[in-house]
Amino acid sequence: MKSLARPPAAVKRHTRFFPLLCLGLALLPITTAFAGAGEATAQGSRNTVSQAVTQVLQPDLTLKPQTSPKSLQQFTADNISKLSVSAPFTAWKNAKTEYYPLGPGTHSWLVNVLSGDQRIGYMVISATEDGGYSLSEYGAGTTGLPYSLTELRQYAVQEALIPSSYSGNAELTALYAPMLPVWKLTLDKQTYYINAVTLELLPWNPAKADAAMKAAFPAAGAVTSKDNSWTPLSASFSGGTDDPYKDISWLASSRLKAVDSGNVAVLLGNGRALAYQSPGANDTTGAPFMITGYQSWRNSAGENSKNSRTIIYAASGPKGLRYLPFTLLQQTGTLHKLPDAKGKDMAYGTKADSDPLVALLR
Repeated sequence: MKSLARPPAAVKRHTRFFPLLCLGLALLPITTAFAGAGEATAQGSRNTVSQAVTQVLQPDLTLKPQTSPKSLQQFTADNISKLSVSAPFTAWKNAKTEYYPLGPGTHSWLVNVLSGDQRIGYMVISATEDGGYSLSEYGAGTTGLPYSLTELRQYAVQEALIPSSYSGNAELTALYAPMLPVWKLTLDKQTYYINAVTLELLPWNPAKADAAMKAAFPAAGAVTSKDNSWTPLSASFSGGTDDPYKDISWLASSRLKAVDSGNVAVLLGNGRALAYQSPGANDTTGAPFMITGYQSWRNSAGENSKNSRTIIYAASGPKGLRYLPFTLLQQTGTLHKLPDAKGKDMAYGTKADSDPLVALLR
């Protein structure tokens, strides 16, 4: 009769094998986890590489500084020196500058004011018919200024103007119409025109853009290189709203006839603001926007005479960072007063005729 017992050697081999099998089964989940982690790491590495390659393929939206005329540099240096005496321009003292021509042609220049590598302000200086220059606009700050390349790049990504897979050529041009900084972004055959202040797409085609850019650059009402006697006074801010859509009751308000050195302080008193619009041409003037402050420039040559002259720049737009000539605002559009805090306004027939603002609203 055959015995059913295993030979002793076979029993010992299987006895040793069983614990090893159990150990292998116990380690299997751990091994799988390490494998999964390895695959995830590899996938993460591939994603990182892919992102890096995509960033390389994406066009670099930059502008290159250009050599500018000595006369332009002198006009710029004079105005920077004058403005740096008081806030919000005190950081401009001993600042560096970079010059960028603004198209079409070179009728204007963007001057970036720098502290180290940080942009702390800007000027737009335009050529005048007599061969000189006029201070078209200016402002101080580190964010929210016109022609911000950093903010343009963020906008292009958010709006997917440049697809992540795009590997073609991009051409960026800075343009300027009176009161309207513009980016022209061309991707192969597609061209975008972007408001370089608010970063909004403009409903323009090339013909509309050309027409807007051909507008004249009036020197009247602006500081020019023809007379070096202009001196800026301290800027004044009202603290009023800088959002034209927050209270649209200004649409029912009659337009102001004029804003000058005699009434600007009243119009932009504590908490007050003025709305600017250009009916039928808001897209070419960047309107509507609010005016929440001003800066007066006095002609020092006639300061103590009856012929003393004043030029006023409006602190306009978001946070009141842009200073634009008040005269130009009145030439290209209309100004409107917001109702007072208590809701009494001449547009609704409840303000007393003795109020000094009434005459301006008629």
